[in-house]
Amino acid sequence: MRKTVHTRDVKKRWFGLAALLVGLALMCAACSTTYRAYARGMFDGKAALQRGDYDGARRNFEMAHQNEKEPIPLTYLAIVEYRVNNMEKAERLIREAETMEGHGYYYLRALGYKALILLRRDRNEGLEALGGYVTAYGRSDPLMTINDVEAMRRSGEINMERLEKFIEEQVSWYERDVEQYLATGTGYYDGKGFGGPFQFEGGILFR
Repeated sequence: MRKTVHTRDVKKRWFGLAALLVGLALMCAACSTTYRAYARGMFDGKAALQRGDYDGARRNFEMAHQNEKEPIPLTYLAIVEYRVNNMEKAERLIREAETMEGHGYYYLRALGYKALILLRRDRNEGLEALGGYVTAYGRSDPLMTINDVEAMRRSGEINMERLEKFIEEQVSWYERDVEQYLATGTGYYDGKGFGGPFQFEGGILFR
């Protein structure tokens, strides 16, 4: 037989459920606020980095990382330190980012700048890291300048200014193309004119 349900018990249950729903709503609001702060930090940080405001870029990427403990702001913080020639800190940051999950399609940026940073710290490690970048980027239907990067790696004759320009151009094009594909299903990676379909795995789009 079912137990009799008293009005007082029902009220208690409803109050408990209401409290739970309010708590969940507050958590969702907090998460939304946190992510907005993260996104704003990343957006402003990238803009500052592009115009050469490294203090502003560092401040915004640090704010982004405080709100979302992800590898992407750490990768950009490593880039900032690389640009201001603080290679010890840049290496520490890029290695920390490397151990984390959640790079998404910024994975190639992390690999590319790891190579640039290590080439200024330890030539042999840097060349090995550059080989890893070339292999990974080569799976994504790369720009033809990857041949110039590979030629430098094979010869060991590294022109750092040219290499940085190549890597930044390559990862920037890749990120823009992936963003367009993920947002609209169109563009280079839609597979209509380039022998697709493509797969997205480990932060890299490839055939």
